[in-house]
This record gives sequence, structure tokens and C-alpha cells, in this order.
Amino acid sequence: MHEDTDPAVMLGHAEQIQVQIRRAGRWYPALMIVFGVLTIGIVAWVPVIDDTATAIAFALVIVAWIVGFSWWKSRHHVRPTSRRDTRKWVVAWAMLYVTAVSWFGPTYLDHAVGWWALMGVVVAAPAFHEAIRVWLRVRR
Repeated sequence: MHEDTDPAVMLGHAEQIQVQIRRAGRWYPALMIVFGVLTIGIVAWVPVIDDTATAIAFALVIVAWIVGFSWWKSRHHVRPTSRRDTRKWVVAWAMLYVTAVSWFGPTYLDHAVGWWALMGVVVAAPAFHEAIRVWLRVRR
């Protein structure tokens, strides 16, 4: 039997590749933590917006954040999640964000930045959950 076709050798190579792939995917949980923290900051800033110039600056910051986020994510060849898994947390995050910013915050929180920041933690929960889920997967 050749060494190339020996099942034990092939299994060893497969395990080495799996370890390399997991290491290459460790960037993703950190990105999700950053996404969650930035979400908290963005939600906390919503009640501060009181004029058109501030709203435009706020929108430009969000656009720059999304562009930077997408650019950094595209630089990594290993993405440790499927599109379906990504869609789950993104949909949950988007629903929480829209509900928080368009209804709950204006209705119940007025301009209390601290309460808005706390609501930002709730909105960021799907990103933090995704970070933990993926970290448990890639840390081995």
C-alpha cells in the first residue's frame, strides 16, 4: 500500500487541513463583536440627531461603516458560516433595529441616550450570539 493512499495518512492530512481552516476562520467572531459594539453606538446616537446636517453625517458614518465592514470581510478567504446561518442573524438584527429605531425608541425612550444604548445591546444580541456560536466552532 502506498503512503498516499494509506487511510491513516489521509485522515491525518484531513485533520491538519481542518485545523488550518478553523484557524483561518477565527477572524469572524471578532468581526461580529465589533459589529455588535458599533450597533450599540449607532443606536445610542439616534436620539442625538436633531437637524439635517447631523442626520447626513450620521448616514455617511453608517455608509462608511458598511463599506469598511464589507471590504474587510471580503479580504478573508475562509468564512466559517453558511449563507443560511448569516441570513438568520442578519434578519433578526434588522428586525430588532427597525423596531427599536422606528417604533420602540421614539415611543418609549424619548431622548434618553442611556436607555437607547441599553436598547442597542438588545439590537446587537444577534451579532453577539453569532460571535459566540462561531467561536465555539472555530476555537478547537
